[in-house]
Amino acid sequence: MEPIAPDVRRPFGADTGQILVPRLPGILLVEDDEPHSELIRRAFERSSTEVRLTWVTTILEAQRHLEETILPDLVITDLRLPDGDGLVLLPESRERAAYAVVVMTSHGDEKVAVDAMKTGALDYVVKSEESFARMPEIADRALRTWTYIVERRRAEETLRAREEHFRSLIENAHDIIWILSSAGRIKYASPACARVLGYAAEGLVGQSVLDLSDGDNREGVRAAIDAVFAQPDIPVASLLVLRARDGSERILESIGSTRGSDSRPTAIVNSRDVTERARAEEAAALLEAQLQQARRLETLGTLAGGIAHDFNNIVQAILGCAELAQMSLPEESPATPYLSRVSEAAHRARELVQQILSFSRQDESRRSEVEPFRLVDETLALFRSTLPAHIQITETRKPTGAVLADPTQLHQVLLNLLTNARHALEPRGGMIEIGIESRLVQKTDLVHPSLRPGPHVRLWIKDNGEGMSQTVADRVFEPFFTTKPVGQGTGLGLSVVHGIVTRMGGAILVETEPGVGTRFEVYIPESPAQQGGGGPQIL
Repeated sequence: MEPIAPDVRRPFGADTGQILVPRLPGILLVEDDEPHSELIRRAFERSSTEVRLTWVTTILEAQRHLEETILPDLVITDLRLPDGDGLVLLPESRERAAYAVVVMTSHGDEKVAVDAMKTGALDYVVKSEESFARMPEIADRALRTWTYIVERRRAEETLRAREEHFRSLIENAHDIIWILSSAGRIKYASPACARVLGYAAEGLVGQSVLDLSDGDNREGVRAAIDAVFAQPDIPVASLLVLRARDGSERILESIGSTRGSDSRPTAIVNSRDVTERARAEEAAALLEAQLQQARRLETLGTLAGGIAHDFNNIVQAILGCAELAQMSLPEESPATPYLSRVSEAAHRARELVQQILSFSRQDESRRSEVEPFRLVDETLALFRSTLPAHIQITETRKPTGAVLADPTQLHQVLLNLLTNARHALEPRGGMIEIGIESRLVQKTDLVHPSLRPGPHVRLWIKDNGEGMSQTVADRVFEPFFTTKPVGQGTGLGLSVVHGIVTRMGGAILVETEPGVGTRFEVYIPESPAQQGGGGPQIL
């Protein structure tokens, strides 16, 4: 009989580094017949393996021993005892028992013994001198069977604990854990689906993950799944864009690898929701681009302003000399018409200088409270008279406060943007939309880096023309940049608009897409009196 392995049952994850020495098997003999007990004791003494044999004569003594001392590995009990039936020592379930049981019965009690085995006993023995002599062999067989049951139970408990551990990790993870077939069929989805996508995990099982995507995103999901199954057992990273239950798009940073047989492989995919991070990175990149553009335009403005001042001095000299020459010559002099043309050219040059100074923010202007609605009405009244019939205008208006601006310059901003939209629609025609409303810019709003928090008037002008490429849009506010043929534009219109709006503490943005159209948005702070409630709201 082999020594019994020590009881090493521990909670999952506990330290198992300690080396334990196997102990001798412990056997509790419950028998009220002393001669029978003596025969059994002698049989164990003759056995080659030592055991710890304890003998009691009643059920009460047996129960007290089981409660007060180390549990035995095996209980050998008679069915008929002075204080009751030995069956009370049987465990409720063999799988949950703390010790093995072998029952002894007299002739004629075999049926009772068989029932006892069905209840939880490992074996039964019909009492005889021969069976008493073979008791060590019977006990060894029972203990071997019991050892197998204990080891299997420990393995099952360890496996169950591990399963519970990993199930808890998966069910409480913030990431979505998928098990997918090669066709994209969902075999398992973790509960995080409800938080990230709004779908109950159980409801997704059996559906295709491709059904959660649209258009180009669907092709991206299909390509990601194919990439995972094309490289067995190698983790493959991808970016999935899926549609949530509320219709929004969620960006999932995913990594997956295949498992299973070659004939029916599956992929385990871990997906993390990075939607907010991706949007924040996109917004930060946009703000960085706007900031770089603002710095570039500021540099160009400083350069243009310096040149404009020097050029203005030259123009003034030309204009002054031309006027003096005209005054000193008789009216019928053949040089008079030429001097008039010199004066006209000098005046046009001076107007150009003023435009450059407006862009560079170095001209002086008078500001006053302006009612945006009234200014829009006046500008549209002038602009409509020049529109061809195939270009239509729609308006969207909501209440706004007044702004602190130079009315002439603000009129110039509106007229330049409307003219730009009209040119974008020629010759095929189309629609121009002009809108105005109040917008409270918060610190958290990523509109433009130069805007300060507070109430603003938001003005937009949109056309459905051919649009612009991103390369053109990046340079649209640069001075002297134009896409028109030579002689048809100075390239200063939008540059001047940018300078005027920036000088008022506002910002101008452009959104465009080739073949769709262009939208300019202007933000201008409401006047301090309006912000403080000191003036009436202009409706």
